[in-house]
Amino acid sequence: MIVLWRLAKVQVHQRFGSSAWSTRREALLQLCGSRSKVIGLQVINSTRVFSSLVWSHRDAVSPDMVGPIWGPGSGCRRHLAFLEGGTGIEIMTPPQLEGDWVSTRCEVRPGPEFITRKYRFESDLSFVLHQFYYSDNTCHTPSYSLRIRGKLILGAASLAVVGATIAEYELDRISLVAFNSKTADHLSNLLNDTCLNHIGASTGFLPNERVHLLNSGRDDNIVDCTPDIGLTLHELQLIRQQSRFETRPEKRENINWNELFMGDIHSNWASRQTYRPQFFQAPLRKYIENYQECEICKIVHDGSEIEPPSLPKRPQYVPVPLRGEWASINCESKQMYFLTRHLMFLNNSMWEGHYHFYKGPLCRTAVYTLSVKGTYSEPVASKVVRGGTNVTFKTLAMTVMPQHKDIIRTLNALSRGACNQNIWKLGRTNDITGAGNCASIGPEMPLVEYDLLTIEDSPLSGLLMYTGQSPSDGGIKDSKWNRPTAYQEPMVHCEGYFPTHLASGSRNSITDHVILYETLLCYLTYQIIYYIAGIS
Repeated sequence: MIVLWRLAKVQVHQRFGSSAWSTRREALLQLCGSRSKVIGLQVINSTRVFSSLVWSHRDAVSPDMVGPIWGPGSGCRRHLAFLEGGTGIEIMTPPQLEGDWVSTRCEVRPGPEFITRKYRFESDLSFVLHQFYYSDNTCHTPSYSLRIRGKLILGAASLAVVGATIAEYELDRISLVAFNSKTADHLSNLLNDTCLNHIGASTGFLPNERVHLLNSGRDDNIVDCTPDIGLTLHELQLIRQQSRFETRPEKRENINWNELFMGDIHSNWASRQTYRPQFFQAPLRKYIENYQECEICKIVHDGSEIEPPSLPKRPQYVPVPLRGEWASINCESKQMYFLTRHLMFLNNSMWEGHYHFYKGPLCRTAVYTLSVKGTYSEPVASKVVRGGTNVTFKTLAMTVMPQHKDIIRTLNALSRGACNQNIWKLGRTNDITGAGNCASIGPEMPLVEYDLLTIEDSPLSGLLMYTGQSPSDGGIKDSKWNRPTAYQEPMVHCEGYFPTHLASGSRNSITDHVILYETLLCYLTYQIIYYIAGIS
C-alpha cells in the first residue's frame, strides 16, 4: 500500500509539479479513473466512487457474491429511497420553454428510428425544431434532417397525467434534407405523386437538397406531405418541465439543470397520426453555454439542418450480459400512473422485479408494490434493432403489497369471489400466483414477454440499461411479433457485478483483480489528498 501511495504521489508530482493540493487531487482522480476504465468501472461522482469500489470489490473475487456500488447496505434501495423523496426536483407549472433544448443521447423510436433533437422555443412560444435521423444506433452517420417551424399553444394542466400540461400546435413550414442517395431515393418513394408534384420533385430529389414538405406561406393550396414519411409532432401535445438541483461537495459547487419531457411516440407506426400521448419519451436538456459535463449536448446544439451532429461511436455490449441489479433513474410516468423499477439478474438465469407504484410525478406517495420472479432466456443479438438484444422473460410468481388505504378498498372490492378470497391489509404481501380468477389484479401465470434490451455507458449517469417500450395500447409483449423496436426510460446499474466487465470476456481475470485492488488503493490515496485539500 505504501508503494502504491508513493507511486501515485510521484505520478501526480511528475505531471503537475508543485501545484496546489486541489489540482493534485483532481489529477489523481483522473489517474484512478484511467485504471478503473481498464476493467470497465465507471467514475461518475468522486464522492461515491471510493465506497462504491470498496463495497463492490467482492464481486471481482467471487462472481456469486454481490455488493452495493453506492456504499454499505443495498445500493439500489438507497437509490430508490432517494428517488421516492423527490429530492432536488421541482416541476415547473406552467412550463417555461424559452431557450434551446437538446438530446443527451442517441434516442431510439419505434421502427426503429435513431434520432437526436434540438428544439428552440421563443418567448411567444413560436418554435424551430430540428430532428436529425441516422442509419446507426450510435447516431454517428446522419441519414436526413427535418427543420420544423411553428407555434405552440399551451393549455390547461393534464387531468390524466399529473404534473403535465396539455398543448396544441400550429405548423408553418417543414423542410427536409437527405444526406445520401439511398436515403433520398427511399424518402421520395414514400411520397405520393401529389406531394412530389407540389414540392417540385416529380422525379424525386437529390442528396443535400432542401425539400419543403409543408410550406403554408407559399400559396393557398396547402399540401402536407409529412404523413407519408411517418412524421407527427403530437409529442408537443403533452409537456412537462422539471428543474433538477444537485450539490457536489467534491467540486464545491451546486449544479442546476432543466429537463423537458414531451409526449411519447406510438409503438405502432400506423397509429402515429391519430395517437394523443399518454406518457413521455426521453427528456431533452436545456442547453447551457460552456456546460462541460454534457459533451453530447454541445454536439447536438452545434448541429444544423445542412450540417447535422455526428455523435461519437460508443462501445457495444451485444448481446447484453444480464448480471447485477438495476433501478430506475427517474420517477417514471406510464400512462396514468407513476412508478420506479428494480430488476435483479441472478447467475442461474433467474430474475426478480420489484415495481413500486406511486401517486404523483415525484413518486412521494406509495400506492402498492408488485413483485415478480421468473426465468429468462439466453440473450441473442436483435436482427431488427441494431445494438439491441432479444431476451424472453417468463414470470412464474407474483405478489402484491398494498401501501395506501385507497388501493386497499379497490383490491378488496375486486377480490370478492376471486383471488382465493384474499383479504387485503395495509403493508401485508399477498401471493396471487395461483389465485385463479384474479385477472382484475394481475395477469395469469405463467406470463411470457418478448423484450428488447441494451446497455450504454452514459457520461452523465453511468452504466444504464434500457428495456423495451411497452405497447402504447396498454398490451403486453406477449409474442415475437409484439417485441419492441424502441426503449423506455433507463435504469442505472446500482449493485452487483459490472456487466461490461463480463462482456469483454477476453482479459485475464487475475490481471483484472490486480488492477482492481490497485484502483481501490489509488482511490484511498485520492480520499486522503481530498481531505488535505479541504483543510489546506
